[in-house]
Amino acid sequence: MGMAKLIAIRFWRMSFLMAVVLWYSPYVDFPIRVLTWFAIAVALIGAVIVGWRRPAIRWPLLGLYAAAILFLALPSHRPVDRPALQAKYCAALKSYGGCRYVWGGQGYLGVDCSGLVQKGMMDALATRGMTSLDPALLRDSFSLYWHRTTARVIGEGFAGRTVPVTRCTSLNALDYSLVQPGDMAVTSGGDHVMAYLGDRTWIAADPGVGKVTTFMIPETKNAYFFTPMRIVRWKILAADQ
Repeated sequence: MGMAKLIAIRFWRMSFLMAVVLWYSPYVDFPIRVLTWFAIAVALIGAVIVGWRRPAIRWPLLGLYAAAILFLALPSHRPVDRPALQAKYCAALKSYGGCRYVWGGQGYLGVDCSGLVQKGMMDALATRGMTSLDPALLRDSFSLYWHRTTARVIGEGFAGRTVPVTRCTSLNALDYSLVQPGDMAVTSGGDHVMAYLGDRTWIAADPGVGKVTTFMIPETKNAYFFTPMRIVRWKILAADQ
C-alpha cells in the first residue's frame, strides 16, 4: 500500500471518528455545527476515495449518495399528518427522560430546556420524514438543527416556526382545554421552556432538578409552575396551518 493511500485512509478514519464524536456531543453551537457537517462531508467523500479502485464499493456508494441527494431535493405537496407527527414528538420528548441537564446541550449526553423541545421536534420530523418518504420533513429537521435557538426566541415566534396559543398567570392556573400535547410554555422572561405531554403533564430539562423530568398538575414545589407563561405551538402542529 502506497504512503499516500495510507495517509488518505488514516485521515478518512479520523474524520469518521470525529463526525461520530461531534454528532453525539451535547453541544451544538454554530462552530460545532459547521465542524460536524465538515467532518461528515469528509467522511462520505473519503469513503468513495478509499474504495475508488473497487467497483463493488465505488458504484454503490455513488449511487446511494446520488439517490439521497435527489430524494432530499424533491418537492413535497402532501399534507402533514399532524396527529402522527404530534405522537412522534411527544414520544421523542419522553425518550430524553432522565438525561442530565447541560446548558447549551441538545442530545442524550446532555440537554437544556430549549435543546429538549427542539431536539424532540427534530427527531420527530426525521422519523416521520423517513417512514412517510417525505423529503420536506427531513429538510425541516435539518433546518431546525441548523437554527438552534433559545427559549425566548421560541416564545417570540422562532422566525415563524411557532404560533401563540394563550397566556396564563401560572401553569397550575392554565385552562387546559386550550392546549394540546406538544404545546410549549415559555416563561415571561424567556429563560425557560417546557413541553406539554397531555393529561396535565409537562416535561422539561430542569436546571434545578439537573435532568429531564416530568411534572404533573398541580405542581406545588417547582417555582416555574407559579410564574406567568405564554403558551406557543409548533406551527407545523397547528390545525389551521
